[in-house]
Amino acid sequence: MRLRRRYAELLRRASSLPSLPLVSSLHASLLRRGAPALLAASLISGYSACGDLASARAVFDETSPTLSSRTALAGALSAHGRCREALDLFSGGLEALDDRAVTVLLAACARAGMVDEGREVFARVPRPALQHYTCMVEMLGRAGEVEEAERLVARMEARPDRVIFAALLAACRVHGRVDVAERVPGLMRRYSIA
Repeated sequence: MRLRRRYAELLRRASSLPSLPLVSSLHASLLRRGAPALLAASLISGYSACGDLASARAVFDETSPTLSSRTALAGALSAHGRCREALDLFSGGLEALDDRAVTVLLAACARAGMVDEGREVFARVPRPALQHYTCMVEMLGRAGEVEEAERLVARMEARPDRVIFAALLAACRVHGRVDVAERVPGLMRRYSIA
């Protein structure tokens, strides 16, 4: 367990640099120790951060898929503009998603303008978290569905924050929806956000 934490921290640092030689050497070291499956998600994220999507995919294909490795690969695919593939990783299995996986899928939908798919993912979440609402507002805002984004914020189960209102106001500005922007301060007061 201690070794796993140490490698996970090293992979996070290598990803933040990003340093492909360092990620590759850590991967090689894990292979020698026979433990690449334990850190598959970290390896996938590391390779993706370095721009090596092929190696990220290879790590996923060579290990038993877990929710964390599937989520990491979906995030990698989305970051590299392959959002449809990110959603396809979870086709038929949206019931067992955790908050992170839902966030990754909603962000992919927002990035690619896949509004219907994003609505479908969001509809399957029993108790959406704040980050899920934020992704939805960004997705709807990018697609010009500003009033729908406003209605979503107005009926949120989670307490909204400034970020979600900033996303809503940005959509108003981009799409020239002054009428909606004028109603945002009232929503903010309703939730006691100054």
